[in-house]
Amino acid sequence: MSDNIAATIQRAREHSIGDLLRRSAKRYPGKTALICGEVSWTFAEMDAICNRVGRGLLGLGVAKGDRVAVLSRNSHGFAALRFAVARIGAILVPINFMLNPDEINFILANSGAKLLAVGPDFVETAHAAAAKGSAVETLIWLPGEDPATAPDGITTFDSLLHSDASAPDVSIDSHDPAQIIYTSGTESLPKGAILTHEAVMWQYVSCIIDGGMASDDTVLHALPLYHCAQLDVFLGPAIYLAPPASSPASRCPTMSWR
Repeated sequence: MSDNIAATIQRAREHSIGDLLRRSAKRYPGKTALICGEVSWTFAEMDAICNRVGRGLLGLGVAKGDRVAVLSRNSHGFAALRFAVARIGAILVPINFMLNPDEINFILANSGAKLLAVGPDFVETAHAAAAKGSAVETLIWLPGEDPATAPDGITTFDSLLHSDASAPDVSIDSHDPAQIIYTSGTESLPKGAILTHEAVMWQYVSCIIDGGMASDDTVLHALPLYHCAQLDVFLGPAIYLAPPASSPASRCPTMSWR
């Protein structure tokens, strides 16, 4: 067997969080995947956007194993970043936006995050938190549900979309770490739980089975995406299931923040 064929087979057998969106997009490219404010993406569009964002992050120097923190309310940018980070083997660190700069700084420093994606409401907080001895090198401005203009001097989500839409050439093992979820810290300093791609995807399966989720469901994401309940009980399974074209939900979004 040639090296090229072996590499192709190995890549085809890979199964990670980023692959779930890719496979849903292959099955149902024209289906609506997400609606957020005035933004609406099909699965094919979301898949291409996540590839662009992933390549954009690689262009900023983010590598496999690097921590990428997110301080933002729910948005299409947050959802795309979630899968883009997974596709390049980086590790997502969602942060509770109700924390103060000192508390956020602890998580940034403890996780070793080198990039911080920030929503429109938290730019000032992000600057204050990242300035206190953290490893953060780059801030990325994420768009929110409502129209807003990015401040000067900050890399924007839209600028990452100028990258190539082909899949990033990064090999991801299901046992690779996918995210670090921090506890609330109500009784002591927050502690980060490291979860692998495999662990998170098995959670998706458990939620789908025990929660009675179906492929014709429409999901309203009301809980904050920084919390694992929203991120991995609802968002991930919704992307995994992807409603089929023949379902009653064929004219409805899989996800919505309206």
